Amino acid sequence: MKSPQLTNLPVLTVVVFALGAGGVSMAQTEPEEELEIIELGDRYDEDDSASEDDTLGGLIYDQVPQQYRLIEDPEEEGLEEPPSQRETDLGEISRLFALYKESLTGANYQESDTLAKQIIELSIKLFGINSTESAKALTNLAIAQQHNKEYDAAERNYQASIDIIERVSDRLDVALINPLKGLGATQLANGRPDMAKATFRRAIHVSHVNNGPHNLGQIDVLESMAEIFLAVGEHKEALDIQERMFSIQARKIEPFSLEILPALQNQANWQHRLQMYDRERVSWRKIINVLERHHGKIDLRLIPPLTNLGKSYLFITPVEFDMQPQISVASGETYLKRANRIADKNPESGWQIIEQTLLALGDYYVLSGRPNRASKTYKELWTLLSDDEARLGNRRDNLETLNILQNIFPPKYYRSERIDEEFPDEEEFETGIVSFGYTVNSSGRAIDIVHIETQPPEFEDMSARVRRNLRHLVYRPRLEEGKMVHTPEVTFTHEFMYRPADIPTKQSKEDSTSR
Repeated sequence: MKSPQLTNLPVLTVVVFALGAGGVSMAQTEPEEELEIIELGDRYDEDDSASEDDTLGGLIYDQVPQQYRLIEDPEEEGLEEPPSQRETDLGEISRLFALYKESLTGANYQESDTLAKQIIELSIKLFGINSTESAKALTNLAIAQQHNKEYDAAERNYQASIDIIERVSDRLDVALINPLKGLGATQLANGRPDMAKATFRRAIHVSHVNNGPHNLGQIDVLESMAEIFLAVGEHKEALDIQERMFSIQARKIEPFSLEILPALQNQANWQHRLQMYDRERVSWRKIINVLERHHGKIDLRLIPPLTNLGKSYLFITPVEFDMQPQISVASGETYLKRANRIADKNPESGWQIIEQTLLALGDYYVLSGRPNRASKTYKELWTLLSDDEARLGNRRDNLETLNILQNIFPPKYYRSERIDEEFPDEEEFETGIVSFGYTVNSSGRAIDIVHIETQPPEFEDMSARVRRNLRHLVYRPRLEEGKMVHTPEVTFTHEFMYRPADIPTKQSKEDSTSR
């Protein structure tokens, strides 16, 4: 070992405490006898070998900072080198991210927001603003803000993440997909389906470039695109996307294998939403056929597709009735009863499964306008849930409380005839309400509808529209002692958005009446 060259080193004075058998003495009557002054000023030649004495009482010369330091023995307890600040910060990011995910899962979005901001600060400190790590941190903040419905802030942070990725990489980097999906969802929630459509299309394009045109990772983006088309009434485009999704999911899968079931189920759900009930029924039958082939005819997994197939008969189109006059709303009863029989006979079944099949059958009778059969089914369920004290909570929630079976969705935005040159900001809208009171009869329908208030009161047409919609509202009737009864004093309040310029004037009402 070569000894360090000590040219031009200053003289160092080291004070060493002498240790006696009793340890370190903090106060001595003769301190000068307990101290030894070591002068470190001698020069060493470059060719001299460093002996144990050359370490100068446990010191070694460090070339980088050009100073002496203590020799650390790795085997000596308590002398491990402490972690660097960077390692400490990386560990803190990991800890904060675990807390962020936990708060997000627990729907504590305000805490998620705070944690995400702390992660951003550390990411910028460690990696700089122009880094993929900082871009990911901004995306995580935007996700929390999106859950908090802070759409403008979320949109800005998604866009900032996208900008960073484009700067450090390119416009086709696979890391763009996640913030693009978030940005599109935020734009849609913010009332900008036109911008969301373009954003989702770009996310799909980036997905194709990086993962190929048939990758499964694009399914959720395609579903978001279909949601947009469905929301704006472009059903043909939504159908095209649905068929594309099924093609991707079912690719290279045997048509009668169990692996085909997720694709068929997703297809059936979308066909229902697109009001293609005849095709929906075909899909549910395929699912039932596959399950019967692999698991037999009384398998519990048959209950959901049988139930959905039965419910689909609540929606009979005029074309279907003309082509197949034997089909009626009552046709679904067969499938719902079979689901209930499977729940009764299967030895692996339980009272909760039987409860769900009886609820589905009773609800089907209410929606198809057969209250007497509904009453008989609900009475059977009441008896089942009254046999054990542990089931009384289910009885209270499902039979002693009103439950909506068919909801209504009046327009969220007041539709005026004024056309804006640009889409208005959210701040330009104000909130109005329309409120009605009514009684839910023993058949689950709203009767004795009474107007409570409309604010602003000038929106009489909105009030009239909500009143008409209430006629289509259907509840599961409330039960007392196993019997369906009336429920008075039920209220329905609808909030809608309007611009102050949309408030009807007396002249506009007269013009509307004259038309």
